[in-house]
Amino acid sequence: MLKESAVVIGYEKGMARVKCQSQSACGQCAAKNSCGTSGLSELNGKRGEHIFNIETLMPLREGQIVEIGLEEKSVLFSALLMYIVPLFTLLFSTLLSDYISENEIIRAGLIFLVTALSFFVVKNYTRKLGQQTEFQPVLLRVLS
Repeated sequence: MLKESAVVIGYEKGMARVKCQSQSACGQCAAKNSCGTSGLSELNGKRGEHIFNIETLMPLREGQIVEIGLEEKSVLFSALLMYIVPLFTLLFSTLLSDYISENEIIRAGLIFLVTALSFFVVKNYTRKLGQQTEFQPVLLRVLS
C-alpha cells in the first residue's frame, strides 16, 4: 500500500476532506538554480496539491494530520490505462491508416482522431473506476 500524510481540511457526516502534497525530488538538489526541469516544474503554481474525500467513522478536526493509503494495483492499473492504451492505439491506427488511404493528410487526420478518441475513452473509464472502492484512498491512522 502506498502511504502519504495529509491534512484534514474538513469533516462532515462521516466524510473527511483531506489535502496532501505530492513529494518531488525535483528542485531539492544543488543544481536547482541552473536546472531547466526545476524551473518548468514551478510554473504550475500550487505544485502537487491533491484533495481527496475519505469515508471514516472516526470524527476528525480541521488541521489534524492523518495517514492515507492507496493500493499499488490501482496506481499501476491507472498508469497502464493512461500510457499504454493511447500508445497502442497510436501504433494500431498508424498501421490501419496504411491500408485505408495513400493520402498522407487523411492518414494523419485518422491517426490523430483515433488517438484523441482513445484519450476520451480512457478519461471516461477512469472516472467510473474512481468511484470504485479499490481506487479510493483510505484513512490508515491519525498522526496528530
